Amino acid sequence: MVRKGDQTTEKVLVTPATKQELNAIKLPGERYGDVVARLVRERKQQDYIAHLLNVAKEGDFVRMDSDEEYTEIKDEVKRSAPRDRTACSPIH
Repeated sequence: MVRKGDQTTEKVLVTPATKQELNAIKLPGERYGDVVARLVRERKQQDYIAHLLNVAKEGDFVRMDSDEEYTEIKDEVKRSAPRDRTACSPIH
C-alpha cells in the first residue's frame, strides 16, 4: 500500500496485456503502484536468497572453532547459561 506522505511522481506505460496481468495479481485495496512495489520487493528478496544459496554452495568457509574469539564467546555463553532449563523464560 502507498504510505501516507508518499507521492506518486511518475507514470509507467504498460501494454493492455501487462495491465491485465497486473490486475490479476493485484491484492484487494492495492493500486497498480503498490503491485509494482510489491513485485520489486519480492524480486529483491528472491535475488538475496539466490545470493545466499550461491555463497553457501561456493563459499570458502573456515571452521569457527578454530577462531579464538569465537571460542571465548562460546565458552562465556556456556558459563553464564542457566543450568536449569525450566528456569528460563519461554520464547514467544
